[in-house]
Amino acid sequence: MEQEKKSETIVIVIPTFNEAANIEELTKNILDLNLRIQILFVDDNSPDGTGDIADTLSKKHKNKVFVLHRKGKLGLGSAYIDGFKYALKNLNSDLIFSMDADFSHDPKYLPNFVNKINQGYDIVIGSRYIKGGGVSWPLQRRIISKCANLFARTILWLRISDVTGAFRCYKSNVLSTIDLNKISSDGFSFLQEILFLCKKERFRFGETPIFFVDRQKGKSKLSKKEIVNFLLTLLRLRFMG
Repeated sequence: MEQEKKSETIVIVIPTFNEAANIEELTKNILDLNLRIQILFVDDNSPDGTGDIADTLSKKHKNKVFVLHRKGKLGLGSAYIDGFKYALKNLNSDLIFSMDADFSHDPKYLPNFVNKINQGYDIVIGSRYIKGGGVSWPLQRRIISKCANLFARTILWLRISDVTGAFRCYKSNVLSTIDLNKISSDGFSFLQEILFLCKKERFRFGETPIFFVDRQKGKSKLSKKEIVNFLLTLLRLRFMG
């Protein structure tokens, strides 16, 4: 008789800053899935009390919801790095996700990532730009996003349709292999730098379609400074080789 395959243990790392309106419902939607999931909120001392709500959720969902508190707004990249390190050290995870807290990343797609990983990929990216994917943005923002993706793919020689999206799944051994301490990007450009490092280690990339819905509650955190850092990071990585 063929032995049943053990289901993967999943940790979802979710950075938060002023996401009080979203995280309770998001937690419910994630935990309602038929998966072995743990949620790790990485909160940057949100003034709106997000961290306190996350602590309440952690007490309510013992051993399923965890909170990592940081002293202030230190950047998306460092939030993910701290979350990944915590998950690797303290949580018994086979797969580690990165995910936004604002419902732009729909939890319903999580099983699709796992299925793709089981096809032999090391990293699976939720792609807005492959068949079945899409965005709710107006035309101008779609053009900017597609141009940013094209530029990043060209500069870094990445054969991936969506290199700027944060909805991703990594096998734990991927994050154990690359040196997280060497990642210097602390904002959205972290998303390109970590893919670049994964490519250098010859990990296998897969993509699964997602429809990206712009946040309904709270404010977008992408600034002009982040855009400049994105461009500078790509150039730095290109010359690193």
